[in-house]
Amino acid sequence: MSADLAALEFANDAFYQAFAAASLDAMDAVWAEQPNVFCVHPGWPPITSRAEVMASWREILANAGPIPVTGVAPKATIFGDLGLVCCYERFANQHLVASNLFIRADGRWRMIHHHAGPLARVPDEAKVGNQPVPRH
Repeated sequence: MSADLAALEFANDAFYQAFAAASLDAMDAVWAEQPNVFCVHPGWPPITSRAEVMASWREILANAGPIPVTGVAPKATIFGDLGLVCCYERFANQHLVASNLFIRADGRWRMIHHHAGPLARVPDEAKVGNQPVPRH
């Protein structure tokens, strides 16, 4: 695996670690510092500005305590300064599918889009890969 791909996967791991820790500060550090980022939480309409995205995370993470979420079976690829990671999100016994898009900014990968949604059925790779995201 290239160092660049490893760095992209590290950024994706950081997103799930921030989510699991219910840390708004860590979540804020994951997202790109630009006004036009996007997020689609399951069942929510699209959110299309950084201010609104961070407000949504503030609402989700407020008084949550640790959240039992892990990212499993990630598949990552790089297109120049854009990185894409598709994976499954595991919450206890529930699974979602997610696409996370990152941009390389100042030498590090920062999230510009997150979309998570339901699965019609949970594929075997999500079941087998249900180990927690490794801590770095």
